[in-house]
Amino acid sequence: MTEFPGSIKTPTIDEVESSFMQLTEAINSHRKWLAEWNTRIICGIYVEEQYASEESHKQCYFGRWFYGKRNNFLEQKPEFTGLEKQHRLVHEQMRNIVMKANRGESIARVEYDNFVRSDGAFTESLMNLRDDLFKLMLSFDYLTGAFNREAFFRILEQEHSRVKRFNEPACLVLLDIDRFKKINDHLGHTAGDRALASIANFIMENMRPYDSICRYGGEEFMICMPKTTVETSHHLIDRVREELSKKTIYDVSGTKRLNISASFGIAPLSANEELKDTIEHADKVLYHAKANGRNKVGVWPANA
Repeated sequence: MTEFPGSIKTPTIDEVESSFMQLTEAINSHRKWLAEWNTRIICGIYVEEQYASEESHKQCYFGRWFYGKRNNFLEQKPEFTGLEKQHRLVHEQMRNIVMKANRGESIARVEYDNFVRSDGAFTESLMNLRDDLFKLMLSFDYLTGAFNREAFFRILEQEHSRVKRFNEPACLVLLDIDRFKKINDHLGHTAGDRALASIANFIMENMRPYDSICRYGGEEFMICMPKTTVETSHHLIDRVREELSKKTIYDVSGTKRLNISASFGIAPLSANEELKDTIEHADKVLYHAKANGRNKVGVWPANA
């Protein structure tokens, strides 16, 4: 499963799905390109100069995609950046074969075998990256676009390991939507689903690129804030809480509405504590925040 260290931007489900579709199209186009090229070589058909160009690796469909517009999070993945060297090698070996074929010279078996071997390795890397993106798509909660628990806890465990290894600060945040049952009862479950998606989207838009959020269960969300002290986390989360409290949710008809707010519990990750203890601490101060009027931020251990 793909890892996303604290200094790396956390991808959105839209970014992952878009990259998966683009990469799939690039793989299919590469296969068609390879079939056409092989046909021309085997049948003795003249191969256009574009195949022999030193810029051919940038002119094929894959090259135009690789060197053109794509989602930035892919550039953070070594599996993606490593494709460039493999792709260039395929085109370099192909260029030598094309030039010989167009001059009517015989092509040595070893030359063609080397090309087939290089293209096979390149194609395998493409397929592995696509499989990785597919697995990553399964890491999201499709109602809200946040990570699911399984994927999130892998990220959280990585961050906890970093805290223990480098003594870096990091915080865990629990978020619970206030009076969520009232939204379902008064506006309907469709409105409740919209509220969950809207709040998750709002949180993701207002957190830092390398923070991660998951749907923890029901109307609860969990946030991992790498390289963040409790004081900084409190400041950022309180700002999010305040802005969130200004939002409203409507029923399907658009006539009824309710204000939205949420309560938060913050606890620092500790090298001397298990993650379950940190979650319990965040849950305790979240409970106090709700008990003291809701729409508040609780911090462990100050107001526990």
